[in-house]
Amino acid sequence: MQNSLQNQQGVTLLVAMVILILVSLIGVTALKNASVEEQMSANLYQKNLTFQASESAVESTINDKNLQRQVLTSATSVSSVVPVNIEHTTATVNYKSNGLGAPPNGNSFGAFAGARIMITSTGESTDSSTRTRTVHGIVITVPGL
Repeated sequence: MQNSLQNQQGVTLLVAMVILILVSLIGVTALKNASVEEQMSANLYQKNLTFQASESAVESTINDKNLQRQVLTSATSVSSVVPVNIEHTTATVNYKSNGLGAPPNGNSFGAFAGARIMITSTGESTDSSTRTRTVHGIVITVPGL
């Protein structure tokens, strides 16, 4: 009996080393996955910030009556940088009108004309290379020609 115990003492050490290596590999894999998930979360946060900046710029452009007048009277596209109060982002808006024309068929506008305006907005992060572009089409109705 004594002889068989002496033969097995090295096996315990070997089993303990294998278990230690497996637990270490599991720990390293978990840390690597956590790092990748953190990067994905940061990228999503930056993407959402630039999207909100782009949408805010479109909204402020639509609500700015002076810009509407400028677009309606210009034959070329108009571009401007719109200040956005979202951390570390900027937004550029490019808008173009196809001029005043008759409103679309099947409407009840009567004596009004419509101007179709295409608004393209780009929100950019100043901290990273994240950029979001949104495109909106609107129709502004004005008293007829």
